[in-house]
Amino acid sequence: MSDLTHLSAPIRVCQKEIKNRIVVPAMADFGMTGPDGLVNQRHIERYGAYARGGAGLIIIEACAVTKFPETRGTIGLYSDECLPGLEKLARAATENNAVSLVQIMDTGLSVMPENSIEEISREKFRQYRGDFVSAALRCKKAGFDGVELHAAHGMYLDQVIETSRRGDGYGGSFTDRLRLLTELIEEIKAVCGHEFIVSVRFGSSDLGELVKIAKAIEMAGGDILDVSTGMFSYGGIPADFPYDGKLYAASLVKRNSRLPVIGVGKIQTGIQAEEILDQGIADMAAVGRGHLCNPDWASRIFSGEKLELCRECRTCMWYIDGRKCPVARARKQAEGKKQDQDLLIGGC
Repeated sequence: MSDLTHLSAPIRVCQKEIKNRIVVPAMADFGMTGPDGLVNQRHIERYGAYARGGAGLIIIEACAVTKFPETRGTIGLYSDECLPGLEKLARAATENNAVSLVQIMDTGLSVMPENSIEEISREKFRQYRGDFVSAALRCKKAGFDGVELHAAHGMYLDQVIETSRRGDGYGGSFTDRLRLLTELIEEIKAVCGHEFIVSVRFGSSDLGELVKIAKAIEMAGGDILDVSTGMFSYGGIPADFPYDGKLYAASLVKRNSRLPVIGVGKIQTGIQAEEILDQGIADMAAVGRGHLCNPDWASRIFSGEKLELCRECRTCMWYIDGRKCPVARARKQAEGKKQDQDLLIGGC
């Protein structure tokens, strides 16, 4: 299609040119990672397909910086044993001139021995902060273009921002609750270099506080604002706003920041993504389910090919095991039949 002019335009971040405005957001397939937390061939094939499929920016699923007893399969970044697999993943995810970041996180209190942020000892609190920095450095060594700090969806950094009542300068007032996040941005930049991209995925049900978080990220030296939800969903969205509430939140952040903003929220088609950019709601469009169903979503929309649309199953099969997704399974079967037909034709 020739009318996707905003979506096809490149954007420069940290001296790195992202070739278009299409983002594969961080999405975990919890049936893909084993108990060892190491990258395996399925990860490499999955992210390689997104890169070959034409997306400009690929964000690797949330990866753990500290080893906790997770109940789900999560890629680990907590030791140098993780590096060989991460290096292979970085090569796959940066094919075809794609830019790739790793989303780094700690799950938070649900897997920690403490019941509140205040209960975490000062020593442990500092250790967890150091784990984020060490993980970012491993991502750089592996060959990724940057990291995304996961401070949304009730994860550890979000819990600190929204709930901390610590009395050591990391809780209570808004400035103190945000201190851990801003210090992490500054420290990662100092250790990994200013050309290393630091994105932040964040949200807050308080829209005024959301904008303040965005400004603080910008002041600390962050590079990309990836707007999602915090611990709770958004309220106060105007009734006439035609898109998802997360996109309304992104539009507020974009109006109040000079950093590029990623918008996410039920974007499935190229036309939807183009409209969102054209209306100034965001600078980049994160397409989640569209990429789960069509790893080559970007090349398909630019060439005008038909998209396989998400069937919106009541329970998304991808978050159990991506091989169970009915759309992905049907597509794989169709591709297998085509390969068989090609072999028959070639053998005639």
